[in-house]
Amino acid sequence: MSNKAVAKHETLPHVEWVDLGDNKVAIEVIVLKRDKRNGDLYFIKTEELDEIDRNRLVSILRKRDAARYELWDLLDNTTLGNGENALEFFHQLVKVKTEHGAILIPGAGKAGISLRADAQSVPIEEAEDVVAPAAKRGPGRPRKA
Repeated sequence: MSNKAVAKHETLPHVEWVDLGDNKVAIEVIVLKRDKRNGDLYFIKTEELDEIDRNRLVSILRKRDAARYELWDLLDNTTLGNGENALEFFHQLVKVKTEHGAILIPGAGKAGISLRADAQSVPIEEAEDVVAPAAKRGPGRPRKA
């Protein structure tokens, strides 16, 4: 159960073949981000894109600096021809594959967790004590006379 690419596209960065179902079948996806904290893979299946959206993404992927940055950041800094932010437009198609194989919709109240050996866990009872108390505010501006 890994989120590693089986193969990468020869000319387009961020386009990879990934075994999404952990069933030895690679599916072409556009990788928006790999979360280093917990191993989550944020992706869009290319088969779910119509021709117009596919062309929009290809034009973004062919930009000079596309290989330098995560696609998440590229989309955030791109405005589509219709005036809409590219990340807001394509976010409806984004899915997340956790390190353990579950596929989720981001922002749906679920997130992947890391169960790596180097990760530290804190029991819930102790976690409440970890939160720092809020800093007291100063007196602020003097009142108007």
